[in-house]
Amino acid sequence: MKTLSKWFTRGTEFIAAMALAAIFITFLLQIVFRYVPFLEPIGWSVVLISLLWVFVIFFGCSFIVREQDHVTFDVVYLAASQPVRKVLAVMTAICVIAAMIYSFPAIYETVFANRLMELKKIQTIRVPITGGKIAIKWLFAPFVMLMVVVTLRYIWRIYTVIRFGPPETEIDALISSETSQAEEAGK
Repeated sequence: MKTLSKWFTRGTEFIAAMALAAIFITFLLQIVFRYVPFLEPIGWSVVLISLLWVFVIFFGCSFIVREQDHVTFDVVYLAASQPVRKVLAVMTAICVIAAMIYSFPAIYETVFANRLMELKKIQTIRVPITGGKIAIKWLFAPFVMLMVVVTLRYIWRIYTVIRFGPPETEIDALISSETSQAEEAGK
């Protein structure tokens, strides 16, 4: 399971890195085409960069950003005992899952079932194989992916909190590392 998790993590990081590389290369092309006198500026570069940036943000938040990397307001959580932390962690996960499930039908309908999202096209970028224009809904599709993945992550979080207890906080990690260093120094 650890090997599969490692490969999945590496794969998602690779996809995000390639999208960022594409953003950077497109940005450099935009500069070259804008400032070299005999070349005509390219209009699609800004739209492609915007599409890729939105994808990288939602994809990264879905698959790469860990729970402990998020900004949290945990004063009450840190002051609580382990059993209370367990209850707070489960309650928070349930609230996030409820919010995602409640809002999912409306968001999905807005992005994929809305005729306007299908009719409105990105004017400057075309699909390389077919040559057709890209529907605007694909700009917002990564948000739907984010909602699904966050829901699944918090369902998994409920399972891990119930089974193994609340997650270790940064303060807990610092205390345990200080304790282990002190024990090794005392040996």
